[in-house]
Amino acid sequence: MKSITHRAARLLAATWMCLCAGAALAVPVHHVDIDTSTLGTGTAYLGFTFLSVGGATAASASVTNLAADLLGTPVATGSVTGGPPGALAFASDAGGGDWFQAIRLGGHVGFDVSFLFGDGSDGSTFGWSLFDDTHYLGVDGDLGSIALHPDAAPDGRLTVTPDNAFSAVRAVPEPSTLLLVVLAGCVLAAVRRRPV
Repeated sequence: MKSITHRAARLLAATWMCLCAGAALAVPVHHVDIDTSTLGTGTAYLGFTFLSVGGATAASASVTNLAADLLGTPVATGSVTGGPPGALAFASDAGGGDWFQAIRLGGHVGFDVSFLFGDGSDGSTFGWSLFDDTHYLGVDGDLGSIALHPDAAPDGRLTVTPDNAFSAVRAVPEPSTLLLVVLAGCVLAAVRRRPV
């Protein structure tokens, strides 16, 4: 009887750990790093855009941990609230919104972006760009974008498009999810050490 209880506890702990790991992969936070060192010196503008078509699935994007040499006052249009040093929140209401901030070139710009959206048919797109008074910097248009696909399978709900040498994107598990995975591992280790 102890062997059955022991195996059931181990199975429960392993299941919990797998479910927590699955949550980490559902819609992860993405860290974006933009290298401006080869784009010249002086002032440029960092732009964030969150766009959705009419009737699209309700969605939001949150930009946090923005690290850059920010200059002046930002400009926001559409459904955008907040701003550095706190979170910058975009909503798909009325087609989304834009946010622009002057920055000093020559270093790295970094930020985290996360999304919330439900099931539906039409998605939204979050993009980032750098430009000066006359043209885009690095590429002709966005340096990168993340498209939201609410009707896709869980592993295809986001499409990341960094197709240039200036912008790198990587998925980052949320700290709460990592904590759950660690706790599940501790429970599994404790059950494994119990005598049979």
